[in-house]
Amino acid sequence: MNIYTNFNSDAVKHLISINILIYTATFVFSQYKIESLMSLYHPLDERFELYQIITHMFVHSKRLFLHIIFNMLALFMFGGQLETLLGIKRFMIVYFLSGFLAALLQIIFNTSVMYYFLHTLDFSEARKTLDYLNEEQKITIYSSMYSPMMGASGAISGVVGAFARFFPEHKIFILPFPFPIAVEKAIMIFIFGSFLSSILNLAPGVAHFAHIGGILSGYFIGSFFLKKGNDLFF
Repeated sequence: MNIYTNFNSDAVKHLISINILIYTATFVFSQYKIESLMSLYHPLDERFELYQIITHMFVHSKRLFLHIIFNMLALFMFGGQLETLLGIKRFMIVYFLSGFLAALLQIIFNTSVMYYFLHTLDFSEARKTLDYLNEEQKITIYSSMYSPMMGASGAISGVVGAFARFFPEHKIFILPFPFPIAVEKAIMIFIFGSFLSSILNLAPGVAHFAHIGGILSGYFIGSFFLKKGNDLFF
């Protein structure tokens, strides 16, 4: 990977700048509750707004500094090379379409969890049923219903997925392995780990299916561009 290519990538630089500016604004203008306004709520939640489908990709948790650090580092590492290959327009398609599909898959998963335990999609009815669940179930359901999604993870996962499609043998490190492995194999391991973490609730509060959805979306979008041939790469 040519590190200098990453510094010359306009879309990546602008995306990183916007994310950092908005993250800073959540502290400087905390009275406006930017986090709450821009995060993506469940479509059945009364706080849901259509614009949140886009804005949630640009806001990160104030309580977890590593959230934005890791996201921006991954975008810098993988995005520059992909943008150079695809061009700005198609790179942005990968980024935003993956982010949208990632959020959609997470919402579908959350809705399934809610219906499985409560047998209703009516939030007012669901609140009444919560009292009959144990504490662990309450936390799981409450998180699925009311916790908003925030962060660029889904979109950046799409960038990583597309990168893996074009550079499958590129070596990266992924914990807990002490040696580099091909990025295509790495994303398979990551998807499997994210699936287990979500099903077993090993890391509550993390949108695991958004990560899975982002990677798969980016990979298949990359496959589509790859089949179209070199005329798409400008």
